[in-house]
Amino acid sequence: MNQLTLILLSVALIGMVCLPLILNHFKQKNKGNLLKEKLKSEAQVENLNSGDIETWRENYCMGLDQENQHLIFLNVLDEGESRLQKIDLALVRLCRPIRNFRETIHGKEKRRIINKVSLVLDRYDEQAKPFTIDMYDEDQSDYMINEWELAQSWAKRINDLRN
Repeated sequence: MNQLTLILLSVALIGMVCLPLILNHFKQKNKGNLLKEKLKSEAQVENLNSGDIETWRENYCMGLDQENQHLIFLNVLDEGESRLQKIDLALVRLCRPIRNFRETIHGKEKRRIINKVSLVLDRYDEQAKPFTIDMYDEDQSDYMINEWELAQSWAKRINDLRN
């Protein structure tokens, strides 16, 4: 009887730890799918594959319409509003990820902290202002997750499509 109680208690404790993690995973996945559908509906694009869309932080979604050569970026703001950017890649010469830093001083030590990660899409017309997509802003989010790696991979995907 003692071993049965120990087994049941172990299973209950494992369930108490794992169940919230599993539920959170499915909640995140559902939010990501809803964001992808919102991107498709707002951009009025039907031919996006699931591999051409990426979501992060439950508020950002980016898609690459390879057929029409458009980059689509959706940012859901805190008030429930959304901001959609649709960029025609035929106008873009080069895409590059950039990081902006700020400096802090702790005693005698200076530290550089990333405060913004963006994709900058340079146009063929050098007089025109480049397109900018902010993927991380320190004022909106407390910490970076993987935005720099995300920006690098999207820049590579866009540049490969352009060539």
